[in-house]
Amino acid sequence: MAYSPASILTSGALPNLVAIYYERTSIPNLKAQTPFLSMTKQKPLPLRSGNQIQFFTYALLAGNTNQAAEGTVGSPISESSTKIIATIGQYADFINSSDLAMDVAIDDPSLLQNLATELNYRLALTLNSLVQLTADAAVGVDSSVNIQLANGSYLTANNIRTAIQQLAGVNARPLTKDGYWGGIIHPFVVHDVFNDTSFNGITDILKRGDSVQKLFAPLANEEVLEFAGAKFKQTTTAPSVVISSNTYYNTYLFSDDAIFSVFLGKNPESGEKNYRYHQAVA
Repeated sequence: MAYSPASILTSGALPNLVAIYYERTSIPNLKAQTPFLSMTKQKPLPLRSGNQIQFFTYALLAGNTNQAAEGTVGSPISESSTKIIATIGQYADFINSSDLAMDVAIDDPSLLQNLATELNYRLALTLNSLVQLTADAAVGVDSSVNIQLANGSYLTANNIRTAIQQLAGVNARPLTKDGYWGGIIHPFVVHDVFNDTSFNGITDILKRGDSVQKLFAPLANEEVLEFAGAKFKQTTTAPSVVISSNTYYNTYLFSDDAIFSVFLGKNPESGEKNYRYHQAVA
């Protein structure tokens, strides 16, 4: 004979059992990689030295193929230089939070630390965008190193080779000391490059050598693609443009001394903070 209880006790019958347990650690939000600043050459501006820094470079001299006449003092050559002035500015944001909110918030770690983390990401995005916008504007300096792909096409190994050799063609120097150019690329463009199965494409090259495992291994953000002397970092902050209903993403190659970033006071790489975090309690 089956057992049939006279009554069933449920949580709804006892209001004191109705409770919610709140997880105290927030789930990490999906932050983008911000690699543009790493493509710049950092220059110091000492404290209490004004808000401008001036760079200069000498004009190139041409070779001389004329022999000097014996016993004759020739005419001196003239040299000139070009100066570039950078003016620093200040970017600031803040979040209001009461002391009561910080004391009662269940965040682990504290509410203040979590808010600081989000503000730090906002700072990283700001610096990242400033370099990206400067790079876009600098294309007009020398249009010969700007490649416009045809409508409906995608980035290929040949495009990367061409871009690098165009930089070499204007005597630009690699970004890193070990001779590599620095690259910024969108994840969708990485897909296009690796999905290109044409002869002499990147996938075709990798599958024929010892690097075939790169086609199966996870792709790292910091070095998602290494090809033709360039190391690319992938980020969703690479901007896009829509042309004839097709979305195109900018891909960047950086050389040494292409873009300068100015830090005020201590060198950020020394471990000293280049900014101050002010805590305001309302």
